[in-house]
Amino acid sequence: MNPKPIVAKLIVSCCLLLGTVRYTTAQKIIPVDSSKAQILRIDPSNAMGGNASDFFTEVNYIPLETTDESLFGSINKLVVTDDYFIILDHNTRSILIFNKNGKFHTKIKGTDGAPIWDFSVNKFTKEIRYSRDQYKSYTYCDYNGKEIRNLKSGGELAKDEINDGNMRYFAADKGVSTGYPNTIDSTSKYYKPWSKSLIIFSNEKNKVYAHGLGFDKREGMDRNLITMGGILPMNTVSDTAFYYVRPYTFNVYTIKPDIIKLSYKLVFPFFVALPQDFVVNPVYDNKRVEYVQKHPKTIYYIANFFQLNDNLIFRAGSYEINDEDNLIYNLRTGTLIAYKHILQDEKSYFLPIYDNSNWGSSFNFNGLLACTDGYIYTSSSSLGMFQYHEKYADQKVKYPPALETYFKKGSRKDNPVIMQLKLKDNL
Repeated sequence: MNPKPIVAKLIVSCCLLLGTVRYTTAQKIIPVDSSKAQILRIDPSNAMGGNASDFFTEVNYIPLETTDESLFGSINKLVVTDDYFIILDHNTRSILIFNKNGKFHTKIKGTDGAPIWDFSVNKFTKEIRYSRDQYKSYTYCDYNGKEIRNLKSGGELAKDEINDGNMRYFAADKGVSTGYPNTIDSTSKYYKPWSKSLIIFSNEKNKVYAHGLGFDKREGMDRNLITMGGILPMNTVSDTAFYYVRPYTFNVYTIKPDIIKLSYKLVFPFFVALPQDFVVNPVYDNKRVEYVQKHPKTIYYIANFFQLNDNLIFRAGSYEINDEDNLIYNLRTGTLIAYKHILQDEKSYFLPIYDNSNWGSSFNFNGLLACTDGYIYTSSSSLGMFQYHEKYADQKVKYPPALETYFKKGSRKDNPVIMQLKLKDNL
């Protein structure tokens, strides 16, 4: 009898038990808790409007300092920390950092040949992580833009590693990433244990330790459609929790360390809803983009989903830009407010609540940018600010000192202005 096969089997069995074969980290599947999900029926056509003073207790405008070095186009992403506004600008392909009073702090430069398309912020370590080489490697820097270290991505053959340019951090060394549905065969060299999961938990070196919210082979989710319209599928609840919206289903999940909980199910009227079998019917495979283009009023994604006390704030996006795409829903009263129906008044110094200075305005594509510390954040172009300043000159508005200086010394070509908004408790 040849003892070698028996020895080999024993070695493999022991290695499997110890978790040392194929994967270097143990990966568990996180179940979804659906026991307390709320069903919310929402009809955007019934959303109300009003004046800024009806909805907000504070409306603050923070001009961002304009210099040769700090000049940029628009705010494509905003992260608010205790001391800084950290901004991604796709025009300059760079990250810009401003103090909370709007004074320019520093810039992490990207170029056409080495662009920065996204970044992650670890508030626990006060680090920014980004890539200039299409995520082949990551650079870590502090809030002063000083490089700290670099991390090489293991690439397609690293079976325990995820390559993510926008991790959300639960702690200094743990975070969560969002996956994209695919149907990669398990025999493929590109297959990974979480290839059929939408939520992936990993450490700060991209090593995966858990995953969940799976899908099956019937589901077809075209990546081109999922990423249309500047969609942000995951948004901050707190420093240790995030909301994730499952593509096409309008199911909203709360993601915490090693927890996935279904929190809300949004239901829209038939005339703006996707077909119920939109995800699983093969007739829509590779035709989902074509479908939403032919049905431009259909809501096909939920993004920029935040919660302030009893108020849910989100973007109900369709292919056609409309005035009811950014909504505020009060869980206690059922009140539905269309953000674009809120008009400027003395509370907003008769300045724009959203930038509609032109069809291609930043707000139409990026919407409400952040929600933290009790405030909602968005932005307006300087073009829009000066247009309203001139339009309502007869109101003899008394501006705060920073705005007074901005209108005296600035111009329509200056950097965008950040808007900081605080909702009333009772809407």
